[in-house]
This record gives sequence, C-alpha cells and structure tokens, in this order.
Amino acid sequence: MIFACPALMDLVIFLVYFAVFYSAGRSGLTDRECAWIGGIFQLTYMATSLGVGWALTRRNARTFLGVGILTCIATGIWSITTRHFGPVFAGMACFGVAAAIFFNAFQTFMRGDAPPGGLARATGLYTLAWSGGSSLGFLLSGTLYNFGSTVLIVLILVVGGLISALILRHPARPDSAPSADEHVENGPPGSAPVHGAYIGVAWLIIFTAMFVQRPIQTFYPALCASAHIAPWLAGLPLFLHMFIQALAGAGMIPLRFLLYRKTPLVLIQGAAAGLLIFIGFHPAIGFLAAGMSLLGLWAGFAYFSAVYYAGNSGLRSRNIGINECLVGLGSFSGLILSEYFMKKSGNPAMMYGVCAGALGVSIVLQCAVAWAGTGRFRTVCSAPGPRRT
Repeated sequence: MIFACPALMDLVIFLVYFAVFYSAGRSGLTDRECAWIGGIFQLTYMATSLGVGWALTRRNARTFLGVGILTCIATGIWSITTRHFGPVFAGMACFGVAAAIFFNAFQTFMRGDAPPGGLARATGLYTLAWSGGSSLGFLLSGTLYNFGSTVLIVLILVVGGLISALILRHPARPDSAPSADEHVENGPPGSAPVHGAYIGVAWLIIFTAMFVQRPIQTFYPALCASAHIAPWLAGLPLFLHMFIQALAGAGMIPLRFLLYRKTPLVLIQGAAAGLLIFIGFHPAIGFLAAGMSLLGLWAGFAYFSAVYYAGNSGLRSRNIGINECLVGLGSFSGLILSEYFMKKSGNPAMMYGVCAGALGVSIVLQCAVAWAGTGRFRTVCSAPGPRRT
C-alpha cells in the first residue's frame, strides 16, 4: 500500500499542472509566460533535489516525507486559485520545492524499506505508481476543470489526507535490518553485469525524458485551450501516455535482463525519436493520441532504467538527488528551447522536432558513456559508498 503514496502525490501534482496551464491558455498568457511558469517549478525542483539528496538517510526520510506532503498540498491549492502571472509564478516556484522534498524522500524511504534483492520490484512499482497517478491527474483535471477550483481543492485535500494516513500507518523497516539501500542487485541468469558507468547513463536518460515530456505537458493544454478544445479531450492523450508509461514501467520488473545493455537503449529510444518526428508532421488530435500513447512504452522503460541504475550502486541518495535535479534541468531546458523554436518558426508542432533531436543526441551520449565506462570514471561511479543507515 505504501506505493499508493507517490501515485496519489503525482495525481495532485499533475492535476495542478494541467489546471494551471489550461487556465493560462484561457487567461491569454503567452507561450513565454507559460514557459517561465513551468520553468520556475523545474528550477526550484532541481535546486532542492541537490540539497535534499545529500541530506537524506533511512532515518530521516519519513520526516522529510511529512514536510513534503504538507507543503505540496498548500502550494498546489495556491497555484490553482490564482490567475495572474506573478502569483502563479510564485506558487509554482514553491510547489517545485515541495515536490522535490517529497519525491527524493520517498525514493530513499522506498530503498530502505525494500529487502536486499528487492530493488527491481520496488522500482517497477514506483514507476507504475507515480506514472499511474500522473495519468489520473491529467484525466481528473481535464474532467473536473469546468466544475471550478473548489472541486479541485476538495480533491487535493482528500488526497493529501490519504497520503498522510498511509505514511503514518506504514511500519518502517528497522534501521538495523539490511535493505536494498546497501545491496547491489544483479539481474536474472544471463543478464549483463552491474556496471557503475550506467549511473552516468541514468543521468542522461532522466534529463532527456523530462526534456521531451515537459514541453508537451506544458504547451499542449494551453494550445488546446486557445483552440477551444474541451478540457477532457485535451487531457485524453496525456492520460493515455502516462497510463501506458505506468504499465511499461511495471513490465520492466520481469524484463530487467534488458538493463546494462546498449542495444535496448538504442532501439527503444530510437523508435521514440522517430515517433516524435511523425507526431510533428501529423499533430491532429487522433494522431497525437495514438503517438503519445505509444511514447508511453519508451517513457516507462526510460524512467525505470534511470531510477534503477542510479539506485543500484554508489551513494544512492546522492545519485537519486542528481537524478531529480536533472528532472528539473531537463524540464527547464526543454521548455525554453521548445518555446524558442516554436516562436521562431511560428509552428507549435516544432516542439516535437526539438524533442526528437534532443533524444537523438542523448542516445549517442549514452552509448559513449557506456562504452567509455572504464578507468577513472568507472572507479568513481562504481565504488561502493559508505553504508547509509
């Protein structure tokens, strides 16, 4: 039941995110203002993740979770009840801080709560949970938006109460008991060996995944609102994408023999880049729904891989802190570059081409890191960190 917590929190986050940007489209905010509202969320998420990643341990993770829950609920409500650029900008800045505290803390809590050898299962359930929660957030926000902010606020408060109850009632694994936070997990027979260089691959994957996803999640609702597309229809492709991402992430538990191999990185991510190019040339709602749904398969693989690689060797909380920092940096970079080329070309569909290009460059860099994972880089990344208790 504990994995319901990231599902419920991402439900809140993406409910708020969709409502903020659909409102921005209705209020006449420009693409640049939308980019900065989304960007400040990512910048504060990025900066907070770095600090929290160094501070977290198994012993203090539950305390950080409590702080993250309370601040996420408060700042989320603030963000959806304001309409002008300045107040929304401030609310989303604080919302980014709160979200970073919660998700960094939960991943430390998750590893400390999993027994040795349980990292793949925990990572798969975590990917299933947060991706499923995100999909429901898009679906509910698009469905309930026209009922007004009061309905959304009540839903946020109820969900926040459920998360708090689950955390308080969950019996934590004793600090003295061994856990996945200290254990290096090997795959099933025939799997490639664990290699510390893939921590660097994880950082490239997570950066690129957010570079691709965040512009679509930010600009697409605003563009739909400007085109007078109903909110439930605008939210449908985003729901399908995140729902399939959730299933694909859980499906990686039995498919973890694909990890620590270069071929799946090239084939799966290369197919996603090709699909983004196709969507860019066919941005009608039907093609978008189908294309974004299929992109969920790539995203589930990418997020599972990034969390697993970062959490399976070295200083795990630090690695995940950098992961989450790159969530913010990738999102911010994707927003700014996509907005620039959208404006320069006069074509909103240009963002799909920008995302495809970024993914292509990332594939090359990932392969270079994996092939060059020897010498000093391998020594630094694969050296086991001190036991964190």
